[in-house]
Amino acid sequence: MGSLIAIRLRNAALMLVLATLLCFALVVSAPGNVAVLIAELRTPKATFEQIHKVEEELGLNRPLIVRYGRWLTGALEGDLGVSYKTGQNIGEALSSRLPITLTLVVGGACFATLLSFALGFMGALWPGRLGDIASRVLALLGASMPSFFVGALLIYGFAVQLRLFPSFGSEGLTSWVLPWMTIGFLPAAVLSRVVRVGLEEAMARPFALTATAKGLSRWAILFRHAFPTIAPTYVNALGAQGGAMVVGAIVVEPLYALKGVSDLFLQGVLFRDFMVVQACLLVFLTFFIILNLLVDIAIMFLDPKLRRQGAGS
Repeated sequence: MGSLIAIRLRNAALMLVLATLLCFALVVSAPGNVAVLIAELRTPKATFEQIHKVEEELGLNRPLIVRYGRWLTGALEGDLGVSYKTGQNIGEALSSRLPITLTLVVGGACFATLLSFALGFMGALWPGRLGDIASRVLALLGASMPSFFVGALLIYGFAVQLRLFPSFGSEGLTSWVLPWMTIGFLPAAVLSRVVRVGLEEAMARPFALTATAKGLSRWAILFRHAFPTIAPTYVNALGAQGGAMVVGAIVVEPLYALKGVSDLFLQGVLFRDFMVVQACLLVFLTFFIILNLLVDIAIMFLDPKLRRQGAGS
């Protein structure tokens, strides 16, 4: 098992290096001259000398390998540069915004997990009945509606009409309910089908038929025997949906006026603030790599075949 984990850690480290190269290459290859943009932000109709001065200050006239080395060294030390638009230290901006994005994604993942289990087990307990049909309809609706549409419906229903929850901000637990529901509804729909199909297949296997013959209830068979068999598949699907929720945060954060990393990324794209875009991309890719690493390790412990393979190696 230790050797398998070491291989996953090595691969994750290589992916992180490739992620830094990708972030740097995307920003460097962006059209236009960053020095011209910054010079004109400082002084309209900037002269050639002013543009050249900006290039000297930011090191934009140095070889790419030197620029990449300086940026990577700074990133490892927590120095991700300065925003071209605001002049604010990007590392400080990210540190203040990262908890908001993490709260949104983690809360959305918890909501998606609970709702997917509820829908999946409801369909598995009463196959072909009203509960199963209702879970299928909800899953179909959830997978068909984009997050911004779900958010608009929730805001209109729960914030405008019923006035149960606030529609913006991040003050207090109640302000997070609608964002969690918005970002977690689509993943919950996908995961509920993973649970439903996995339990249905497990109930057709010999161990379930034997348990039924011994007189165990369907409820007991589902929870004691069938549910553990779908755990690796579910964790793998949950990891994929966790990555999708980070992308969904780009839509959800502006919708609820949440000042997270995704909101900062959108501002960087809007104002062509390439240093901010570069830093946010690095944060997103790092999150994806770490999430996949954790999912791989979790599956190793949940899957008996991988455990035996790890023990044999």
